[in-house]
Amino acid sequence: MHIKILGYNIFQKGGTTRSNLNLIQSFLRAGHQVTYVNYMHFRQRQVSQLKAEEGQAIEGAQFIAFRGAQTLAQADLLILTREDFFEFAREVKHRTSEMRILGEIHSPLAYLNPQMDLALEAIDAVRVSTPKIAEAFQERYDYPYVFPMYVNHQHVQFQTQPVHQTHNLLMKARFEDEIKDISYVLKLMRYFVYTQGETRIHLYLQGYGPSLELYENLVVAYHLEDYVHINGSEPTDYIYVSTSPYETFGYSILEAMAQGNRVCLYPGEDGVLKDIYAPFHAVTWITKSLESDAAKIVEMVNGKYTDTEREADVETFHTQLAQGHDTEALIAQTMAMAAAHTIDVSQIAKPKMKASYQYVQNTAKRVVVKVKETAEQAPKSPFRKGSRLYQFTRKGLFNVEAQVKKFQNQRRHVSGQAVFIESFHGKNFSGDPKAIACAMKRLYPELTIYVSAADPLVEMEVRSYDMTPIRFGTRAYMRAFERCRYAVINGNLWDRLVKHPDQQVIQTWHGFPLKRMVNDLVDAVERQKQAQQFAPRMQKWNVLLSISERYETYIRSAFRLDTHPNLTILRHGAPRNSLLIRHQNDEAKWLEIQEKYFFQRDATKKYILFCPTWRKNARQSVSELDIVALLERLPSSYEMIVKLHPNEGHLRELYQNLHPRVHCFFNEMVDIQELYLISDVLISDYSSAMFDYAHLNRPILILDEDTVDYQQDVGFYFDMTEFPSIQKVTPDVEKIQQYIETTSSVDHQKVIAQLMTYDQSDSDEQVVRSIFAR
Repeated sequence: MHIKILGYNIFQKGGTTRSNLNLIQSFLRAGHQVTYVNYMHFRQRQVSQLKAEEGQAIEGAQFIAFRGAQTLAQADLLILTREDFFEFAREVKHRTSEMRILGEIHSPLAYLNPQMDLALEAIDAVRVSTPKIAEAFQERYDYPYVFPMYVNHQHVQFQTQPVHQTHNLLMKARFEDEIKDISYVLKLMRYFVYTQGETRIHLYLQGYGPSLELYENLVVAYHLEDYVHINGSEPTDYIYVSTSPYETFGYSILEAMAQGNRVCLYPGEDGVLKDIYAPFHAVTWITKSLESDAAKIVEMVNGKYTDTEREADVETFHTQLAQGHDTEALIAQTMAMAAAHTIDVSQIAKPKMKASYQYVQNTAKRVVVKVKETAEQAPKSPFRKGSRLYQFTRKGLFNVEAQVKKFQNQRRHVSGQAVFIESFHGKNFSGDPKAIACAMKRLYPELTIYVSAADPLVEMEVRSYDMTPIRFGTRAYMRAFERCRYAVINGNLWDRLVKHPDQQVIQTWHGFPLKRMVNDLVDAVERQKQAQQFAPRMQKWNVLLSISERYETYIRSAFRLDTHPNLTILRHGAPRNSLLIRHQNDEAKWLEIQEKYFFQRDATKKYILFCPTWRKNARQSVSELDIVALLERLPSSYEMIVKLHPNEGHLRELYQNLHPRVHCFFNEMVDIQELYLISDVLISDYSSAMFDYAHLNRPILILDEDTVDYQQDVGFYFDMTEFPSIQKVTPDVEKIQQYIETTSSVDHQKVIAQLMTYDQSDSDEQVVRSIFAR
């Protein structure tokens, strides 16, 4: 029998590659003719290298490059090893109607896009991993020609000797956190070291992918440099860990067990892994609860994998899993299904785009992207980033894109069940947009909530709230925005986003304005520049939130709201401050937040929150205040949190290493409302943080360092002496220390009554209900 296998790239390491190589070897051993069709372009030397690595086992196979349906036809059986290849089946059937086509589902069903065209009317049979997946696939697609069979794992040989004990944990996976959830294990390591004081356990991460930067940053943020090792030497003995929400088989799990190691597994949201690996003594199941999972792993570390247990596991492998690579059974199942599945080729619609055209199109896209990247990075290229020609070309292309999207809007519909959330252009997940998103999740759990994220750390935070992160500026970001009827933002929409007539843009803005803005700026040149940029962006707003009459006075002036008569103002207060009002004296919430940021629960600690505002001029420190001297004068129970402005994030390392009692977190991981709740005092300069913090009736100190200069350059809407409960101080360490130690509460009622009038404990839910009433 002549068998063709279409795979993405057999020259790239991975589980699917290993499965395809095993398949090729099995078919060759059974006497079949095998042609492997590689979707990605390759060179002959790569074939030679692969044959050198695999030896005689694949010597008889032919490797050809995909060029369209003609390279898939003229065989007895075609195996499509990726779901996005299934659509090629239509064209193949029209070319060779008698050819049998088997589609293999390697992705978890949860990750298959419901809109993906699987061309099942042209597929003779589908193979999935387990009976449970087969049942779910049949129900989801109303397709009965599906059978379960494990991927070919003939390369796995179970050794008889177990690894009795170890304190090493290992994860080998593609670094893609949304799929593998390795960040959970990093949180677990933080829990081991800083909550339990368990320092014997070390975690080794092996892999590559887009989340590498995330894991490196988390290691630093969690202070795990001595306990987590990324892409270093792999330990010889270990406990293998898998926390993926979904798997279909888990090659690396089986490989780890084959070498005599125990494994610690999350069963998955669909329980597939438990169906496969439940009989093995080497397996311990976790639930993604830090406390219980830590206890189970410590028990594994302290326990022993016995020879008797290993003997039973080897027997289980040979009787229950080793039969999973019977190629004759695979062929027989496929042919049986094909015989039952009558396909009338005349009823199969011809594809709108031929496979060869798709290939050329995708290849052209990759080439264009490569050329673009090269041109942008070349120092002397006229198209380098920042050049006039580059900027002119971009502007022209974006104008054309905007006109195309306006035309497309005439045929596009938005969904009232989808919401777009953006906080500070995706730089973190906080403020009013976060408060609104969380209230929406509580009140309307069926909603799909997309959250803009400009960084992997932000994506991780978003996922922790069971919302969908979308990377700022990507095609997925633009498509998510275009799908949603409601968009909640606290800045301005990205200029490339073209608003649909049926969309509602809810502008929350960010904080009470002390400093003059836009049309009220003191500097005439800067005022004109900002006003020209701001005016067209403001016209995209449908709703603006208000927190007081005085707030509206300043906002109307700064934004020239009189030029937007159709704008609706919602006077329900700031959703972000509902958290402060609800949990002002909530000890349990205080401890929960403390554990999130400091890995401990210690009610004796006192925190000083230092929130300097941003200056346009570059600076090497954010204040004249000697915070080390201040902490040295205060009791050891006092610690300081430095919350930097996002534009001064480069100073984080400086402050983080300044003193053991000074903490400076990654802005991408911080929700400042949470820091307010656990802080006993706020020190700032011109930051609007002081007005939100006033809800807690705790001391607020305003540093008077460059007030006169700032008044002349930017300007203020009012004089802070109007609110005497907010103390203006100089950077005098002794006086600040005395005030902090002698003052625990302050009455800020005048601040709240005049500036934050509408804020309520349920402002977040009031705003959400008003949004959906529109």
